[in-house]
Amino acid sequence: MTRRHTRILTMLLALGLILTMAGGCSNPFAPPGGGGGGGGGEASYRDRLSPTDALHNLDTAYEYKNADEYLACLAEDFIFYTAEADQNDPQNPLPEDWDKQIERGIHENMFGDETDVDRITLTLTNQSIDYNSGADPLDPSDDTYAYVEAVDLRVYIPIPGDDLILLATANNMFVFGVDPNEVGPNGETLWEVKEWHDLDERSGSLVSEGSTAESTSVGRLKAGFLE
Repeated sequence: MTRRHTRILTMLLALGLILTMAGGCSNPFAPPGGGGGGGGGEASYRDRLSPTDALHNLDTAYEYKNADEYLACLAEDFIFYTAEADQNDPQNPLPEDWDKQIERGIHENMFGDETDVDRITLTLTNQSIDYNSGADPLDPSDDTYAYVEAVDLRVYIPIPGDDLILLATANNMFVFGVDPNEVGPNGETLWEVKEWHDLDERSGSLVSEGSTAESTSVGRLKAGFLE
């Protein structure tokens, strides 16, 4: 064995020993996937100290297929608004909106153990942030933020010899308000999603070769899990 190969072998053995001794630390070389619902490693949720923290939790809940954590991001009076094009579809119109209870049924079906869904990816890319101080600028409890996010939502369903990907790409708007029922560990204000608007602005997206994609809107993708 050459000196160079001996050095490489020694380094690999040392690395393996370090990872073994690390115990509870996650392996940085572990492949993605696995875990509670498709994400690599352990899910990391944040205290919802800002709208960005709430969006992070929403994104993570989709990746790990955790309906309880997803629903924890939503206000009790949460409303999802479907895209106008879906409402006016002559063949299969969607309702104008639905509430948190409907969202519960959708995501328990989408994330549940009995589903055919293998994994889900959700990418949110911020486009704009709009702040509204509410009716009383001196009262922070009625403040709201509106985040417009470019959404790329992919639901992977294995089929023989292929993968079916339900694909929704569009600009969506998330409206955040102060959570009136819960505070942070040190009494901090927490934020929650009050409204989710599926907007009409659609964007294209590429799908990996060898997969079959069905492109749709976020609202119609969700509605497909109501059955």
